[in-house]
Amino acid sequence: MKTPYLLPLFAVLWLGFVYPPASEPITPSGPASFVAPKDKALVVFVRDSRLGKAINFYIVDENKKFLTMLRGNQHVMATLEPGKHTLYIVSENAGLVRADLAAGRTYIIETRPKMGFGKARVIVEPVLRNTERFAESAKWLRDTKPASPDLEDGAKWVRKHQNVVDKRISDAEEEWSKGNEKYRASLSMSAEDGRTQEEARDLRGG
Repeated sequence: MKTPYLLPLFAVLWLGFVYPPASEPITPSGPASFVAPKDKALVVFVRDSRLGKAINFYIVDENKKFLTMLRGNQHVMATLEPGKHTLYIVSENAGLVRADLAAGRTYIIETRPKMGFGKARVIVEPVLRNTERFAESAKWLRDTKPASPDLEDGAKWVRKHQNVVDKRISDAEEEWSKGNEKYRASLSMSAEDGRTQEEARDLRGG
């Protein structure tokens, strides 16, 4: 008699096995804390512009697995394992960031829309410590709202459009390979580019 009740549970467990979460989503509750866990790196994606506000930017990792997404005037966070990662922000095109992440540090990646043919294109700039943008980035977080993305819907969209996502990622990799040293440096984050836990306490959410 209990077998019918076990079938939905099995289905849920099976889906969790086939599509494991690629990151630990951060659910906002009141003012956001941007302090990274001691054993993880925290990456904050921010989109200060309202241009193309309703268009999602989809974020995937080096394995082309969906992490999270955001719209205009939002910021969103994801926890990642320390180490080297390539993060892709996908819209009508894709931008990439090479990141060497350290545990206990918070990294900020700015995304900006640019008018495209069918939807907004994306411009991506990681916030590097030795630039003026490092101090400016705190204001971007104050001026944007914490996103509450539907991660299931986002992962479904990426799976449904995987061929398109793969092509845009391939184009981004080609741009990287053709770029000069200065171009690549502008899209590369070192461990030290992340804020320490003490520094991250000074950040305030939207």
